Amino acid sequence: MTNTTIMSSHHIAFLLAALVAGCAAPAYRAPSVRIAPAYDVAAQSGGAAIASDSTAIVHQASAHTSFGRSAHFNDAVSNAPFWRGLGDTTLATLISEALRTSTDVQVAEARLTGSRAARRLSTFDLAPTVTASGSATRSRLSMAQMPGLAFQPPSSNLFDVGFDASWELDVFGRVRRSISAQSAFVESAEHNLDDVQVSMAAEVARTYFELRGAQRQLAVAQRNAEVQRRTVGLTEDRLAAGRGTAFDTERACSVLQLTLAAVPAIEVQISASRFRLAVLLGRPAEELPPSLATAADLPALPDTVNVGSPQQLVRRRPDVLSAERQYAAQSLSVGVAQSAYLPRLTIGASAGYASARFDSLTRTGTSRILVGPMLSWPLLDLGRVRQRVEISQAGEEEARVQYSATVLRAVEETQTALVAYDRSHARVGILTEAVRASTRASELAQQRFEAGLTDFLQVLDAQRTLLDAENQLAQAHTAAVTALVAVYKATGGTWPLK
Repeated sequence: MTNTTIMSSHHIAFLLAALVAGCAAPAYRAPSVRIAPAYDVAAQSGGAAIASDSTAIVHQASAHTSFGRSAHFNDAVSNAPFWRGLGDTTLATLISEALRTSTDVQVAEARLTGSRAARRLSTFDLAPTVTASGSATRSRLSMAQMPGLAFQPPSSNLFDVGFDASWELDVFGRVRRSISAQSAFVESAEHNLDDVQVSMAAEVARTYFELRGAQRQLAVAQRNAEVQRRTVGLTEDRLAAGRGTAFDTERACSVLQLTLAAVPAIEVQISASRFRLAVLLGRPAEELPPSLATAADLPALPDTVNVGSPQQLVRRRPDVLSAERQYAAQSLSVGVAQSAYLPRLTIGASAGYASARFDSLTRTGTSRILVGPMLSWPLLDLGRVRQRVEISQAGEEEARVQYSATVLRAVEETQTALVAYDRSHARVGILTEAVRASTRASELAQQRFEAGLTDFLQVLDAQRTLLDAENQLAQAHTAAVTALVAVYKATGGTWPLK
């Protein structure tokens, strides 16, 4: 019998050791995703081969081509938010307020608060759980419960007060893994808050620049309308003097009306941008800063932008960091689920007083105390444990795939934003030259017409060309600045302008 008992103990010890070895969680390693070593801003022009700038981390075309002047992107990084380099105090004020009052930011902050509370809650599992209890019961047995009695048993009272305590000894690390998983969830929520703030700052900046761009388009239309009114007056004077024709007057009026017809749509865009800013700031549109009602210039476009490298992007973009922490938390949760294969050792204790009379609870002979260990092991319920482990492993795989998708999407967004800014930067340069040439052509056409060297159609054609060029430049400048904001958002939110 003794030998048999010893062998059984050995078998149990061996089984426990095997379970411990099988349930030991491997060391966590962040998933690896293959990405290019440098951004590829493929801006071919005129069939020229794409050149590689030795000072940049992107492959770009030559800086000066027939398709405009390209921007340059370097691998330097900075912790300074991009809007501080623009010198626009109104934009800086709007972004600061949005980061304080935005409902999206408040939701992310609430989630972070909840995650931190969940982590603090999990740490309490390392300490004993102590509860106070008290009860008062009155009971009386039925005569049917005690056959043979000729009378009803008397009633009895029982008063009980005391404390109960239990403490799980974290022998196999289940509690520690659970705390680590909750810590990873907290870090994920922190990065998610950063991501929401980056998105909010980018949305405010994009809307603000769209407002300024629309105001610039409105100013262009109004300025051209004023020039065209003077032209209409000139044709009317020439017609009255017998030196012009009704055709010239009607054509001039037509051009003026077409210019004025574009104004309502621009005004709608201005109002829409104001309403959008009001929503982002969480205030009525009537309470927006008065400076928004006055047109202001768009910022100058930087020729060089520091954006970092794809490897740096993975280490600093908030949504990527949040996805990585989610994967880490899910990996730790697998270890928590696997620990259910192992026994759980708990020390329990109970102490208090019990008496038939409330006023004699604390007298001698009414105290009670119970202390002892308790071992629980789901030896006959391993099927449920196995399914919980598989659920955790499926969550881990989902988080791994989601992380990979987030990394690839981040690189895609960044490269797309870089190409968009590069080409928008080039287009602004081309249109700036077009506006300069169109302005000079309009002036020359007006002079030649007044000198009688050409007909009025050339004046109208020059004015239409100038208006179109100025409109395109205003739209292109707006698109380039919003593309710059997209670069800011795609690269993680902080980078300087040069």
